Amino acid sequence: TKTLPMSTTRRHLLQTTAAVAALGAPAWGRAQSEPWRIGQTAALTGPLAFPFVEMNKGIAAAFKEVNDKGGIDGRAVEFISLDDGGAPEKAAANTLQLVQKNQVFSMFACGGTTSVMGALKVLEQAKVPLIAPATGSDALRPYNPLVFHTRATYGQELNKIVRQLGSTGFTKCAVAYFDNPFGKATLAAFEAAAREHKNTDWKAFLIAETPEGVAKGIDDIVQWQPTALISLAIGASGIPFYKGLRQRWKAPAFSISFLGSRPLLAALGEAATGITVAQVVPNPSNPAIPVVRAYQEAIKKLGGVEVGYSSFEGYVNARILLEALRRTGRNGSREKLVEAMHSMRPYDMGGFEVRYGPNDHSGTDFVELTYFNGERFRR
Repeated sequence: TKTLPMSTTRRHLLQTTAAVAALGAPAWGRAQSEPWRIGQTAALTGPLAFPFVEMNKGIAAAFKEVNDKGGIDGRAVEFISLDDGGAPEKAAANTLQLVQKNQVFSMFACGGTTSVMGALKVLEQAKVPLIAPATGSDALRPYNPLVFHTRATYGQELNKIVRQLGSTGFTKCAVAYFDNPFGKATLAAFEAAAREHKNTDWKAFLIAETPEGVAKGIDDIVQWQPTALISLAIGASGIPFYKGLRQRWKAPAFSISFLGSRPLLAALGEAATGITVAQVVPNPSNPAIPVVRAYQEAIKKLGGVEVGYSSFEGYVNARILLEALRRTGRNGSREKLVEAMHSMRPYDMGGFEVRYGPNDHSGTDFVELTYFNGERFRR
């Protein structure tokens, strides 16, 4: 992954529309021996960076794997990644640079939700596809002809969790969230799932992102005495909140796939033991699955990278993009890339399958629940 410097002013952001409209014929259309330039803007620093940093390791493994074999149609794959810290304005500026200066062929693996929203302001005007946005936000799922998803939604993950709560009888669930776009969106998804499964016992707890707010939130939840816990409180205060809550209350805990990141689990320490996490890719430790075996071999060649769900998701996403580039052809255009994605009906990587079509860019609804025993995840 190559990270480029970025300096942007608000005036430049206001000129985004004009700049995109003024783009001429891209270099990739004139020099077909040049690399396939793939761009990313993502929250690679800050409190939401855990999964995206890990995903990029899997992406690097997949790109190295194909480049070591001569690239695609003799063209290497070059990944240009810029950090936006989760700020949509910075994501828009990064995307403008990637499209205008770096002249990327496609955008890829942008995340999280706010980063994608910022990037789309530029991409929709420039008609540049976005493959595999690294977020399950339901707000991004209305059909967009330029966006191709590769993971289940947070709503689908939470639906699986709510169904599990009902089957085990742990329906008195405390749902903690912060007052930010992620917290409000995932709370709405939980509420929809609870309504579908007729669970009226749960209660939402808004946690203020201050030491006093965290302490009060923990006190309120403990006083309510839930039979299950789920934290949608993702941010700088998320780890101290969850660790403090688990020390005070030992009810079964559940989480969406955001917690599949190894660094985040390490930061939680003993508090992570016993948590049930929804996963959107198969178990990355199971070599009986062909795509997992390929991932393990590829990640090993990077050196010093631990196998995990987030990096495996990045590898899977990269494999989807690489297959689309193969189907696009050496002299392909962005329009041909979109057609190539539509031709994956289905595309089976070996134990994990995605499916697209002209009117369906959802990719997959795969979700399975896993239990973290302190060392590894088990189904």
